[in-house]
Parts: sequence; structure tokens; C-alpha cells
Amino acid sequence: MIRGVCFDMDGVLVDTEGLGGLVLGEAGARQGCTMTRAQCEALIGVTMKTTRELLKGWFPGIDTDRFVQDWYTLMLERVRRDGLPLKPHADETLRRLRRRGLKLALCTSNARKVVEEYLALAGWEDAFDRVITGDMVQNGKPAPDIYLLGARELGLEPSECLGVEDSVNGVKSVRAAGLRCVMIPDSLPYTPELALFVNTLLSDLSELEAMIDKER
Repeated sequence: MIRGVCFDMDGVLVDTEGLGGLVLGEAGARQGCTMTRAQCEALIGVTMKTTRELLKGWFPGIDTDRFVQDWYTLMLERVRRDGLPLKPHADETLRRLRRRGLKLALCTSNARKVVEEYLALAGWEDAFDRVITGDMVQNGKPAPDIYLLGARELGLEPSECLGVEDSVNGVKSVRAAGLRCVMIPDSLPYTPELALFVNTLLSDLSELEAMIDKER
């Protein structure tokens, strides 16, 4: 029986993947580094620790602290100015699941200061029972740490939870943690190779509640 849902944030609940890629490029350009699309995609769903490691490999001599700070600053400037874009049906889905008594966790690789501002902008300060961020775990996605912690913080077994993801690293993390994996593709498409990790493929969040009904 499904008693809890652990959501990724970027690309699942907030429509920031495209903007994030653009801002990554701008942050790199400030230090004379030209980031490829493949490099930007490799940073989707990973912690800032992993981001720093990858950047050092790609651009020897890059100031990773400055890069991360520039990325934070540019992202927050954009969403403060233009508003935080939500994924279709995100707000109503969270509220409906809460009303039904399901426990909800946010399990995002993003940094806490960014997550807190996003939640405030979306009006989701009380939407989740627990908020797990990348700086709370030793190993980032695709390791299972963040989803294991999410289930534990909800007081549930991993088998009692869904993990909702959009990225390759994300679905691998969910499956490794023993949660039932739901993928809603965003900037990266579903491919047959992901069938090893994805239990259920949905088109958007509006389909999630009916899918949970079948599992309950």
C-alpha cells in the first residue's frame, strides 16, 4: 500500500530545468568557460558536491565556489523577477494528496536556501511533511541516500512510498532506495533503457492520483 510520496523538485514540481541550463551557461561564461548542452544535462539532479567535482574535471582552474554562488544568484534573480514557473497540475496535486492523508516529502538535490525560497514563492511552506535537500546526505543521486532519508523521515518503509522523478539520476536513485519509481519526463526523454528503473511512466502530474488509487 502506498502511504507516502517523495517528490523531486526541479522538472517535476517547478518548471526550472530549461532556465537552470541557461543559467548554468551564464555562470560558466562569467569565468570564460563554455558549457555544452551535454555538460548542463549531466548536472541535472545532482548535488552541489557532485557539480563541483564535475566542473573541476571539465574546466581545470575554475572557481567552483564562485560558479555555485553565481548560479544561485542568477536563478534567484530570475524567479524573483519573473515568478517561479510551476509544472502543470503541481499545486492541485499536492493539495489533493494532502487532503487524502498521504505523507509527502520533497527530496531535491538543490541547496536548502534555494529550496526555501522556491517553496515560499510557490506558497508551499506547509505542503510537505519533510523537506530533504542535497546538503543533508553524503551521496547525491543516483545513490539512494536522499530517498532513503525521505522515507525514513516520513516514518515509512521505502516499499510504502512512491518516488516521482524526471531525470536519469533521479529514477536510479529512487529504484536503488527501494521506492516504487514514477517518471514524468521533462527535459530528458524516457528511453527503453530506463525500464530497468521506472515502474510507471506518466505524462504529467494530473495522472498521479489515479495511479496511486490503483496501488492502494
